[in-house]
Amino acid sequence: MTKNSQAQCDTECNTADQNTHVKTITLGCRFNYYESELERMRILAENPDQDVVIINTCTVTHEAERQSKQAVRKAIRENPRAKVIVTGCAAKTSYEYFRDLDGVHKIVQNDEKTKFDAGTLQKSGRQLFEDRTRAFLQIQNGCNHHCSYCIIPYTRGKSQSLPIEFIVEQIKYFCSVGINEIVLSGIDIMSYGDDFQDKKSLADVMETIINQTEAQRLRISSIDPNGIDDRLFALITQEKRIMPNLHLSIQSGDNDVLRKMRRRHTREDVIDLCNRILDARSDFVFGSDFIVGFPSETDECFGNTVKLVHEAHLSLLHVFPFSPRKNTVAAQMIQLPRTTINSRAKILRDVAQDALSLAMTQNIGQTRSCIIEKCDDGVSVGKTDNYLPVKVKSRHDAPAVVPCKLLSIDDQDNVLLGEFV
Repeated sequence: MTKNSQAQCDTECNTADQNTHVKTITLGCRFNYYESELERMRILAENPDQDVVIINTCTVTHEAERQSKQAVRKAIRENPRAKVIVTGCAAKTSYEYFRDLDGVHKIVQNDEKTKFDAGTLQKSGRQLFEDRTRAFLQIQNGCNHHCSYCIIPYTRGKSQSLPIEFIVEQIKYFCSVGINEIVLSGIDIMSYGDDFQDKKSLADVMETIINQTEAQRLRISSIDPNGIDDRLFALITQEKRIMPNLHLSIQSGDNDVLRKMRRRHTREDVIDLCNRILDARSDFVFGSDFIVGFPSETDECFGNTVKLVHEAHLSLLHVFPFSPRKNTVAAQMIQLPRTTINSRAKILRDVAQDALSLAMTQNIGQTRSCIIEKCDDGVSVGKTDNYLPVKVKSRHDAPAVVPCKLLSIDDQDNVLLGEFV
């Protein structure tokens, strides 16, 4: 499984519709953002006068599930007159908990979620990702792999791909409403098209989008390091409409740990891929997620993970302490002490801060295309095309794509300081 969800499981995104009292609370992956937007559109189309709170939950780690339960309880407490709807992966793993929780109006399982429909959008009178910088587009769902630590195949089912023509239709819709950036997302996006009788691939999707739509800024949410074939490699290194940034689902920098995780790559695969991409497109910035404290991870194994950050030129890291998930193989293994796990997580997060600072330093003096995400108190905040954080002490409408010259680093916030040009 691609750890798109691992990379984002500690985030929460709230969207409130000011006119119709529909609120979404999204925990977990970028994939969930897309599904939350579709649920919001359905409510607006079918029940525009109701007060509704939709909580899209996550269960990729124990902490993510705890936060999901907390978010539901808080929503019930703060919205006593609203209908509270619980959906997402924790709605399956903790079904009995939510079923018995006073105040939950309805539980919607993943396979019951709303699908994209232009008629529903038109009836709602609104648009997906209103006032958002970027849109997240689901092109694949489910996972056929069973990594030893992962519960997601149980909550999402087998891999299913959206037809390419359906993806093109949605992207044309996003372009028509002025969304500047589109992120293709999936649970295991590299398995796209394996379930079609006429096999397709992620490269087929990207080529079709580029040839048939006007989308100007494309991103791929998260991929396995060994899943990039020659066609996809050529696209991400040569096509300027694909942003120079990839999030790699790595999880560990030690081959023995990777084998026990049942991952399908080695540390050498990661190093080779990153170096080849940088040789072809030198401004690329890589992100990754890591699980630290996996059962049997020794000090030497953890040291190999730290080394990989430098050897593969990784810059944007998400670090997660291992937490055993019920009914997974890893949960049956001998667990490391929690103090050891937390200590290693802190060490790797410190390494991550240094890696981000190095990447930002390497970009100082460049003028890069930046997408402005918000503007508060005269300060504009956003991301460069290679996904480095930037702020400009000048007001600009958001969302917008503008060139920025990168001048220095704000050490307090650990972001690039720039100026509009």
